[in-house]
Amino acid sequence: MGVGPGRHPQRGREPETRRVSEALDCACTGGNALMHVVGPRGMGKTRLLQEAAETARRRGFRLLRGEPPAAADGAPGDPVPTLVVVDEPFHPGGGWRQPAPGPRPSSHTVWITASPPGRPPRRADGIDVPPFLCTTRLVLGPLSRSAARDLASDLLDARLDASLLRLLEQAGGHPALLIELLRGLQEEGGVRTVSGVAELVTSHVSEPARFYVRDTLAGSSALCRQLLCLMAVLDDGAGPETLGRLLDISVAALIPVLEEAYATGLLHDRDGAPAFVSLLARCLVAETIPRSLRTALLRERAALDGPPPPHHDDRPAPELDERQRLLLRLVAEGLTNQEMAGRLRLSPHTVNYHLRKLFRTFSVGSRIDLLNAAARAGIPTAPDPRDPER
Repeated sequence: MGVGPGRHPQRGREPETRRVSEALDCACTGGNALMHVVGPRGMGKTRLLQEAAETARRRGFRLLRGEPPAAADGAPGDPVPTLVVVDEPFHPGGGWRQPAPGPRPSSHTVWITASPPGRPPRRADGIDVPPFLCTTRLVLGPLSRSAARDLASDLLDARLDASLLRLLEQAGGHPALLIELLRGLQEEGGVRTVSGVAELVTSHVSEPARFYVRDTLAGSSALCRQLLCLMAVLDDGAGPETLGRLLDISVAALIPVLEEAYATGLLHDRDGAPAFVSLLARCLVAETIPRSLRTALLRERAALDGPPPPHHDDRPAPELDERQRLLLRLVAEGLTNQEMAGRLRLSPHTVNYHLRKLFRTFSVGSRIDLLNAAARAGIPTAPDPRDPER
């Protein structure tokens, strides 16, 4: 069976689905409940609302969108439990009825709303409800490693081999990106199942995963796209002051831009600073930028920091082998991990492993700092005619 968003979509979201059931229980016993689902694009907000509606339907609830009905359809004294979904992008399909004006019910009703992070829940105009007996706020983020593995195993209906697991870990637990990556691998023959084990045939990133990221960028404002592209090229290595100078805006003006970037689902907060939710997301954003522009951005960032100070350290420069020196030159060209992998005929996972070793060798945390440290150590990073071509 092929991968699709309708199959095991909420694997790893069991705590959230339990909270939905608790809210429905509250309505069944005569109370009312409010549930607000918060999460960026691709984390499963709309899908959770759809599953809540399906669960409520099976339990005999009336399903509505926007606001509750004027009165219950059941006989007096026998109210019908109602689920009201308030979600701007949610398209519920058949079986949903529009509400009529009039008095609002005081019990047996669950309101469930959804919104991106940083945006308050949307309520339909005119809703006036009594205090809720059950109020819940669900925050959806990336799946844990085990939950992402279980989701992938369910979608492929097979256990996963080690090479496939390593590739999927690059999705960073982003549900939509993981699903698109798997769907593309199946469509493009990049994965096969042998004796109940899904094996990776090729490590290239599938086209649906690329399209998902490009579509996310296309739906963002120009300034948000600039921010995401800058962070992708600079490898999360730029602080707010540097980003503001490169974008030609104040640090204060970065606040709404970062809020929008978080809402795309491509960025999240890591230890109090914005960072890409996954290595795959960062590489796919960087791939949308021409290589010559990536190189120019790296140089512009380095120029903002000023020329690297002279090397006065008494310690000798690190001893690098030819592969490490080659990786340094490819970093200076602005290549992504995926492009380096294609140039060197290695897997992206292997390239990332060797880059992280270089970071540890130079005690740095970003590509810019790596290039500056290499310059201080007197290690050349200019292209070599003997370097492999595409």
